[in-house]
Amino acid sequence: MADTPSLELGNSRDFGEIRAEVQRLVKAIAPGHDMGPIDAAFALIEAACTGQLDGYAPLGTPYHDQAHLMEVVLCSARLLHGLHLAGLAFPALTIDACLVGALLHDSGYLMRVEEAQGTGAQFTLTHVVRGVVFAETQLGAQLSPELLSATGKVILTTDHRPVAAAPHYDSPAERLAAQVTATADLLGQMSSREYLERLLLLYCEFREAGIASFSGFHDLLEKTHGFYQLMTARLQNELGGLTPILTRHFEASRGVARNFYAESVERNIDHLGRLVREERGRRFDYLRRGGIVERALKFLGEEPE
Repeated sequence: MADTPSLELGNSRDFGEIRAEVQRLVKAIAPGHDMGPIDAAFALIEAACTGQLDGYAPLGTPYHDQAHLMEVVLCSARLLHGLHLAGLAFPALTIDACLVGALLHDSGYLMRVEEAQGTGAQFTLTHVVRGVVFAETQLGAQLSPELLSATGKVILTTDHRPVAAAPHYDSPAERLAAQVTATADLLGQMSSREYLERLLLLYCEFREAGIASFSGFHDLLEKTHGFYQLMTARLQNELGGLTPILTRHFEASRGVARNFYAESVERNIDHLGRLVREERGRRFDYLRRGGIVERALKFLGEEPE
């Protein structure tokens, strides 16, 4: 059987399965931890994604979808578990801000009913700040002021644009929570087995947002290695170089000292290198997973150049 690291990351589309695994990992880290804030965030984002949150349309962005949110919260929990296994002690605030922030980090793409048009991707450049406001509006009565403030900083840290300024962290606990979630945001998406296909969905969002950084999907594809290099530096520097700690988690959980996230990212980038060497007209022949390309091209109404 072929060795496919991305398959070891699990199913990111089953909300209940991810929630149960996150709860299991939190209890392994801190058996007496109060799950109230995390459970409230899970319930909130599930309702929001499925259109059950009063006053909001269901989450409609094609790339930043429910599966991505689940990828990020699961990777965040695994990183916390790895840090715990490495002997690092951190307070409840780090656990709660990290995981609540992971669940809500893309909530700024959600649209209130009165503003619902398109997919929500029109808020690409403002979605991080909108996410902080969403957290304050929807969970302000359920989270302590300290946790609410820390959660906002976690969400702000997932703005990976070079022009984005890092928030001021009031404590090492806040900083660690933000670094873990922002690391998981990058690793979760880049390790997906369908990452390269999903880049076409990301291009759909950029085009809807009016972002003119790319002349078309192929241009985005050809520039993705540069993004990878920038994010590799960000992971190592601003985000604290946390990626290797995932080996501790998988060694404890699967009995193998491997980092399936890092391996999956490397395979995707290797595949990307081969793909961009192909003629543009042949590339879609190598992007067949999940019927994603067909769905994106239908959304675009044309084959992007």
